[in-house]
Amino acid sequence: MHVFHADVNNGVIIRRIIKVRPQLRGDDDDIYSPQYMPIGPYHLDISSQEIEKEKMRSVRLLQSLSDEAGLRALMEKLEPLARKCYAHGVGDMMSEQFTSMLLNDGCYLLLFFVDYVSSDDRFATCDDDEAPVAAVSRNTLVRDTVFLIENQIPLVVLQRLHEHVTGATTSVVDCIAGPVQVLLQKMFFISKKPRPVPPQPCSNLLHLVHAYFEPTVVPVPGKKSNGRRRRHRSTGRWRRATEYLRYANVWFRVREFTDDVASSVLDVQLGRGGTVWIPRLRVDSNTWTVLRNLMALEEQEEKRPVTAYCLFMSHVACTSEDVELLRRAGIVDHFLSNDEQAAQGFAELCRGVVMEVDDGDRNYLRTMWHELEERCDSRAQRLMGWFRHGQNVWVAMAVLVALILLACQVIQTLYAAAGRP
Repeated sequence: MHVFHADVNNGVIIRRIIKVRPQLRGDDDDIYSPQYMPIGPYHLDISSQEIEKEKMRSVRLLQSLSDEAGLRALMEKLEPLARKCYAHGVGDMMSEQFTSMLLNDGCYLLLFFVDYVSSDDRFATCDDDEAPVAAVSRNTLVRDTVFLIENQIPLVVLQRLHEHVTGATTSVVDCIAGPVQVLLQKMFFISKKPRPVPPQPCSNLLHLVHAYFEPTVVPVPGKKSNGRRRRHRSTGRWRRATEYLRYANVWFRVREFTDDVASSVLDVQLGRGGTVWIPRLRVDSNTWTVLRNLMALEEQEEKRPVTAYCLFMSHVACTSEDVELLRRAGIVDHFLSNDEQAAQGFAELCRGVVMEVDDGDRNYLRTMWHELEERCDSRAQRLMGWFRHGQNVWVAMAVLVALILLACQVIQTLYAAAGRP
């Protein structure tokens, strides 16, 4: 698959804001399209007079803190660079329409994150009923403005507006990173330990979100693996959680977040003794939207940790039996009607996704797949898993009794043979 490498234009890193390819989008248009608030040029058709009035209020407020003509002139100056940030369909937009879009959306997003009057933490203090548009919940606005890959404007636009309003060269990401962390913590995607601003420049809000999903755990050294076997086996599909349990004697345990350790939901780890530690995943109405948009973003990146994680979860939790197992372990915490609905969501999570799973640089879980496969190949582990986790307890007990009787018979035969003259 083609990977887009970032361009540098006058010191500004450009990652194109793309439209999701049809094979990935499929019938899931709602996952990639805003429900209410369009940002950028790709979904202007859903805008309304109410939305535009809300954006114009943001423009007027920031103009009152700086100067009226300066903001528009700034957007006109940024127009050539901003156009380069979009991969599709902005060539036919008139200059006035494009700069107006940048100004309106940029001012709205700035005030969505930063209170230039009282300096309150907007995400920590604002409840749903305090949303800028009373008829729309803040959750919907957050979903539309933060998590959708097609609903973005370049961060350089927010940076220049921020500098113009404050009269300083401070980074707007420093103002936005805190609220984004709070948001991801409330959604249980990362732990509560504060993290520094990502060292690598981010191109848009979703790119900033992606920076906080980076896995942080270090693989635990286990039994020395059969390197020759691994070299001759290509990384393949994950097995179901119940299959690992029964046929490889694998245990699944929840990795709890702690407030003093920076952790991510991607921190999956195979520990000693065949225990797979997985952070809790809170599954609600927005979970699939966040993960699928991050996977679409990663199609432009060299490393694809979110995609690797989603492939893992979509396979180990693809049936209601598997979801029940993971739910009882505290790994899956869903708010859907039943386990079957959750399993269907996991099974369809990676539909249309393409990734080179045998590439260790892209698939951070590649080594764990091979270690688990070696456990599946082990007759001892398969036997132990069958005895400890097999569904038919009576059959297992019968086999155990038969083995004991066989052992007694062998011992009796040996004693008899030893007693002969």
